[in-house]
Amino acid sequence: MNIKDLAVDGSNYEISLFKLIGKRAVDVRGYLIDDFGDPSFKITKIELEDGAFMGVEGEHDLPYLVTWGGDVQPNFDVDTLYELYDQSSEDDA
Repeated sequence: MNIKDLAVDGSNYEISLFKLIGKRAVDVRGYLIDDFGDPSFKITKIELEDGAFMGVEGEHDLPYLVTWGGDVQPNFDVDTLYELYDQSSEDDA
C-alpha cells in the first residue's frame, strides 16, 4: 500500500479513511457537551456501511480512531499504519 494512493485531493497531509479501509462511513455518533463554554458535539464513534464501528478516543485536541473487539478493519493494523506513517515521514524529509 502506498500513502500517495490514500491522499485527499487538495491536501498535502490528509488521507482518506475510505481509501484506507475500503468502507464508507454512514453515521457519526456522539453527544452534546458544554466543556469549553459553548455546546459542542463530542464524537464517540463512526458507523461503517457494514455495521461495524470505529471508536474515537483521545483528548479534545488530538482525537484518533480505534477498533473495538471484533470490528477489525482492513489496513488498520499497527504494521500497516507504521508503514504508511514512515512513507509520509519520508515525503516530509
